[in-house]
Amino acid sequence: MADQSLRIAELLEQQVAVFAKGQGVLVAWENIPFTPPQDKPYLRLFVLPAATQSIDLEAQAQTYRGILQVNVVAMAGNGVSESRSLAKIIADEFPEGKHLPDGDLSVYISSPPTLHPGMQDRASSGPTGGSGSI
Repeated sequence: MADQSLRIAELLEQQVAVFAKGQGVLVAWENIPFTPPQDKPYLRLFVLPAATQSIDLEAQAQTYRGILQVNVVAMAGNGVSESRSLAKIIADEFPEGKHLPDGDLSVYISSPPTLHPGMQDRASSGPTGGSGSI
């Protein structure tokens, strides 16, 4: 069986792209140049695969586990209300039990999304802003 990790990442990225377009939110995609807006939050996406597991004795049925991490990045000093609201809307787009079919592949969201408190980093905490990552 071929490794499906890339297909899974692409499927999840497509779902985030559709969401972001509908909400009018920019996304800082991995390894693509991006100039962050200074006046509104944007998203930074990470698909973090975990170890693949075989779930049968013949090693034919495999599960691919991982984490879809969507960071909401906002300019420091603008408060957290808008960012928290956006994070909640994103979480609602990926509820536990959501099924994303793609031909012979099925991606299943197996646990509820978790919202974490905001963090301030050096790159986005100054008056000129930044990319939101160090």
